[in-house]
Amino acid sequence: MDISDLLVFKAVVEHKGVTRAAQALHRVPSNVTARLKKLESELNVELFLRENNRLSVTSAGLRLLDYADKILQLQKSAIAELTQAEPSGLLRLGSMESSAASRLPRILTYYHDAYPAVQIELMTAASMPLIERVLEGTLDVVMSSDPPDDPRLSCTYCFEEELVLIMPAAWGELETLPESLTMVGYNKGCSYRDRLEKWLKRYERTCERIIEIPSYYTMISCVIAGMGIGMVPRSLLALHQTEGLTFRTVEPDIANAPTYLVSRKDSPSSAINAFVECTQYVFNGA
Repeated sequence: MDISDLLVFKAVVEHKGVTRAAQALHRVPSNVTARLKKLESELNVELFLRENNRLSVTSAGLRLLDYADKILQLQKSAIAELTQAEPSGLLRLGSMESSAASRLPRILTYYHDAYPAVQIELMTAASMPLIERVLEGTLDVVMSSDPPDDPRLSCTYCFEEELVLIMPAAWGELETLPESLTMVGYNKGCSYRDRLEKWLKRYERTCERIIEIPSYYTMISCVIAGMGIGMVPRSLLALHQTEGLTFRTVEPDIANAPTYLVSRKDSPSSAINAFVECTQYVFNGA
């Protein structure tokens, strides 16, 4: 397979047709069609169904698209690594919102000072959605807790958070929590929500309602207002107005939540490696 053929194939899939792909690639349509036929001949498989002058990608074509994305990304990374002395380009970074608020500013300051040629795009989400984006190739590296044991992933330890149970201040003097409980928390896929559910199950408690709030700051405000309980890193409380809030410690197996930098093993880059090194230096001095 020729790299340029894969570029043509990918363009046809993304632009849903030969004509628009040809325009995007600055080629004539006949050249794009010839490239597709050449690729199909080499692979001895149909990549598109052709009906009424329309193309629709086959299951084989979808499988090739996945490989084409990886091959083209590796080519891009190889060129960057061999031709640039310092990390540069775009680093697509993901983080849990709590880490983005309490931990990430120090890392980003250090990283930007050391590697100003790297442009960073940041998105925040729960741990599992972030990791899924890494596996899909739409994020380069993410800061996540409790990553899955997946052979495709590289996981580097960063730091450990202590999770605490937060509740309205009025509950602080109670020996046991009220019978009727509401969980004020995160979307599914958040490792901290999983740990809170594990804690509730341990004490044979259930929440009658679950209010999913993607923002930690909004969640803490809702707990202060008396809506229910939540679980957050202790480090986050130092950044928020906590009047009207109290917290309880929980058992170490639930409280101790290590955070990792997670990336794909097959998509290394100098920008990712530099970010990992900066993070380790900021938190571990190594």
